[in-house]
Amino acid sequence: MEPLDYDRDPRVRGPFETLALLGQGGMGRAYLARRLLLEGWDGSWETAYRIADADAVSMGEDSLAVLKTIRTELLTDEDARKVERNRARFVAEVDAIRTVVGPRIPAFLGAAPEAAEPWLAMEYIAGPSLDTQVKQGGPITDVGAWAALGLGLVEALESVHGAGLLHRDLKPGNVVLGPNGPVVLDFGLAVLAERQDFSNALTKTGWALGTPAFMPWEQYEDSKHVKASADVYAIGSTLFFTAAGRTPYTGAPAPWAPDWKDVPAAFLPLLGRLFASTEAQRPQLPDVRQELSAMLARNGLSYEAAAQRLADIVAAAHLTPRLPAKAISEGPDPEVREQAQRAVDHGAAPDAPWLDDGLFDELSPDVDLDLDGEANVVPHDDAHSAPYTPTVPDQGEAQTDQLAPPGPTRMYSTKTTDPAQKSARPMPPADPAAESRRRPVVPRSAFKVAERLRRAYAHSGSL
Repeated sequence: MEPLDYDRDPRVRGPFETLALLGQGGMGRAYLARRLLLEGWDGSWETAYRIADADAVSMGEDSLAVLKTIRTELLTDEDARKVERNRARFVAEVDAIRTVVGPRIPAFLGAAPEAAEPWLAMEYIAGPSLDTQVKQGGPITDVGAWAALGLGLVEALESVHGAGLLHRDLKPGNVVLGPNGPVVLDFGLAVLAERQDFSNALTKTGWALGTPAFMPWEQYEDSKHVKASADVYAIGSTLFFTAAGRTPYTGAPAPWAPDWKDVPAAFLPLLGRLFASTEAQRPQLPDVRQELSAMLARNGLSYEAAAQRLADIVAAAHLTPRLPAKAISEGPDPEVREQAQRAVDHGAAPDAPWLDDGLFDELSPDVDLDLDGEANVVPHDDAHSAPYTPTVPDQGEAQTDQLAPPGPTRMYSTKTTDPAQKSARPMPPADPAAESRRRPVVPRSAFKVAERLRRAYAHSGSL
């Protein structure tokens, strides 16, 4: 863990205070964070931050979390399509973490992917990554500990696949050896199995997405069309690394068996099947579970005894990250709590914008929609324009007690009470094309405003 630099690192995101930097990658940065108990928490906040588990809402003040953010430059690119794609990938990760529930998956705690500076929070698992454990503590060749690790990975992927998802990036760096065994992290590349053929999928045909050293050959060639067997292969490559202390291949994967040097003979039958180059030849998750359980039985070990062996190896290495003093302090700074309270109450920084001043611009009567559905605002005539009084005070402006009197409401009706006028009105010709042109067309901007209103309401019950 590294200390925070507040020139670039946030102090709060939603109801979470950041405490230390855990790491960073191509998409963003991950922080150790602490849940803040704020005033007025209700169902609207739960909707706003996508919190579905009541137990997560009732976490204690000092409950720790991992908070992930997107790198600023990925959201400020001049190419709007790139920005949209980066946000879409982040939203996909949020949805994946919310969907997958299991003892080997960290609990989802909240997210605001539509905020100006998006974030998501999940349960913090105290323990070293499998990558760190093997590189600094040495390979794990004890049969019981190795099999217990494998069973934990199987259980995690059963939760992922049971939710209709593929992980696509299982590797030692995404496995944490926590107090209750292995936990699988990072759903940034997770994908709905039945949606891989969508034209707007984040992964395109022929693209390799994931970590080459741990992915099968077919994923290296085309990540879009991989199946559950690719995740099964990743169990094999992760267990290979655990036992040998090295990756199966140097760099990219290969469609042939790896060098089995340094791998205990007891592990070879299962690993050989997991590394099958043909997807159909690989075992399925229930088969892997059965073989690992049989391995324990042949060595006279129960799962509990094997899991304890793994826990003892992790404890002896003393590689669990040490928490910063701030994480075990009595509580957050009052200024930090106040900043978080403003953010969740009124959409203030850093969670803005969901109460921006232009929320209703697209539906203004002085807006002329062009052919692309974009809004072109026509200037007001000062002699006839009324002062703007927001329902919710504008950010940075004081709320006034005097409200402008409401203007007259114009009611429109297609009915008439004058029979003469009704009979004198000419009937239009029965022209299907003309009829089609007269049908009301809902502009795209109206849908945008509807979505923004939904978000705004979710973040503030005062709207």
